[in-house]
Amino acid sequence: MSSPEVQLLSDDRLAALIRENDLVAFEHIYNKYWSKLYLSAYNILRDRQVSEDITQEVLVNLWMKRANLQVTTSLNAYLYTAVRYQVFNVLRSGKVKADLFSRLEELFSNNGGEEILSEKEINRLLEQGVAELPEKCRQIFLMSRKEHLSTKEIAERLGISPKTVENQLTIALNRLRKTLGDFVCMALIMFCGRWF
Repeated sequence: MSSPEVQLLSDDRLAALIRENDLVAFEHIYNKYWSKLYLSAYNILRDRQVSEDITQEVLVNLWMKRANLQVTTSLNAYLYTAVRYQVFNVLRSGKVKADLFSRLEELFSNNGGEEILSEKEINRLLEQGVAELPEKCRQIFLMSRKEHLSTKEIAERLGISPKTVENQLTIALNRLRKTLGDFVCMALIMFCGRWF
């Protein structure tokens, strides 16, 4: 299929073509999403190289795992979820904590915060947010963040698929973000090593 024809196709059709080893379809997706995914990572991490690496990894993984590619919602949502997952892994590893501290201060001042919340207050907010999660979602979130179990370990322990675990973790993080707000979530990620 030629490049102009590919540009007219929906993301669902492009994902199907990728599963059939269509390199032109993959190149179109790569070009369409690279900068959007990069900005999504960069807006949180504020680290150009790490954001580029995450974007590249997500898109290369899309091609490498094309035979088993299962896009349950939309390709757009699938790719952004993959980027968010990688961003949280980077944050959890502590590789960009120092840069995030200045970003956090900026977010607090932009949101009218007079002072940075104390770690005790942050922990209280997180515990409150986690308590409001649906039971299964909360259980999986706590196994991941408190027991530091991998997706595979949680899936085996609960007798569910790793994809279900990933979905529940994404739901938990999205709900916490909605409940607590972006800048509080960044504080949680930075200061609550026992959680993240």
